[in-house]
Amino acid sequence: MNSADYIQRVYYLIISLFWLAVALPLALIVLLVQSRGLDLFQVGLVMGAYALTIVLLEVPTGGLADAIGRKWVTVIAYGFMTFSGILILVAFSFPVVLAALVLNGIGRALSSGALEAWFVDALQAADPDLELQPTLAKAGTFTLLALGLGTLAGSAMPYLFTGLPAEGRAVFTPLSMPLVLAIFVKIILIGLTILLVKEESAAAGAGDWRRGFQQVPAIVRTGFTLTRRNPTILLLLGTTLAGGLAVSSLESFWQPFFADLLGGSQSNSFFFGVVMGGNFLVGMAGNLLATPLSQLLNKRHGLVCAIFQGFWGVAIILLAWQSTPLAAVSLFWLAYMNMGVVNSPHSALLNREIPAEHRSSMLSIASLAGYVGSMIAGAGLGFVAEHSSISAAWIIGGAVLVLSLSLYWWVDVRDGRRRPLLKKFAPELTP
Repeated sequence: MNSADYIQRVYYLIISLFWLAVALPLALIVLLVQSRGLDLFQVGLVMGAYALTIVLLEVPTGGLADAIGRKWVTVIAYGFMTFSGILILVAFSFPVVLAALVLNGIGRALSSGALEAWFVDALQAADPDLELQPTLAKAGTFTLLALGLGTLAGSAMPYLFTGLPAEGRAVFTPLSMPLVLAIFVKIILIGLTILLVKEESAAAGAGDWRRGFQQVPAIVRTGFTLTRRNPTILLLLGTTLAGGLAVSSLESFWQPFFADLLGGSQSNSFFFGVVMGGNFLVGMAGNLLATPLSQLLNKRHGLVCAIFQGFWGVAIILLAWQSTPLAAVSLFWLAYMNMGVVNSPHSALLNREIPAEHRSSMLSIASLAGYVGSMIAGAGLGFVAEHSSISAAWIIGGAVLVLSLSLYWWVDVRDGRRRPLLKKFAPELTP
């Protein structure tokens, strides 16, 4: 059996490299595809297609991870995402970008929940008494740090390659170089995952892919049945959908929004990197705040989530009204900080409700809700952004978040009903 320390080190290393690879082109990718001919509506459509691909494959691939093992499904997922990056690199038309995003969606569907399920189950097997929320918060810190540093590094890279051809005329341009580095990082990530992840589950030992595929429908049905019968999970799915809609609206439109605030300039790549990199760093701060806040509120994770889901939505609504870069950046960062506070308490609530043998498939069902929200944002809010304004799309997204805090409140109410009266009225006497 792997030690808890080994499991944490491996998981933190792999997720750090993964999110570093994701972050390197993140601040500039929309500008890159716009320079190659896509308009805002087409950007929304490819993001919607990406989300739709995940929606269609999310749960079956989670069932596959439960059936044949989380490690190898993760490796295959990273392979799909690497090929997707290569395809975006050579894309100069809407159909090719669309195909690349569909492949990336397949990879994200395969990876969603698989490595986290391995981490949670392996950690609980190594140390059943280990408290999950602080550990997940630490994982979130590594994720956000990698995203922040990767975004800053990626946004600075174009300045190192100013001698390359202008945007829209060649494969290798200043804006495409962060994507090139991301592809190499993903290749390294595949090798490290193969070497370092030690999976000891029965599924991993089976090694029978054909039998594993045959088991997927039954695993998926069981996952949906368990989800449908658990009111807490259903409430959490609603909050995840709202969060997915809000995040997608921010990620799809923030670059053209800030370019417009700068007078239409898209050339200051480092400014975009500072904005997005700062987002992830303040998100990391929010993630670190989640643990003491949860302790302060007697581990009422639902209440913590309700408060900061509301703050997150209000920040997006206020952001939509801004007309100066400084105020807009401040509120953009505030939105990500509040999202960071929500992440680990939400994950702790969800994992608490899930049986180990169905963790990948049920985490995939939860992730599915987020991608449904992303799909709605990609198509619906993309249409609003193109035909009305980005601000209007963000006001809708922020309002949905504010309304969804009531779902977290009901989760907290249900938790309160589970506790003895002593725990409700004399928390200082509870263990």
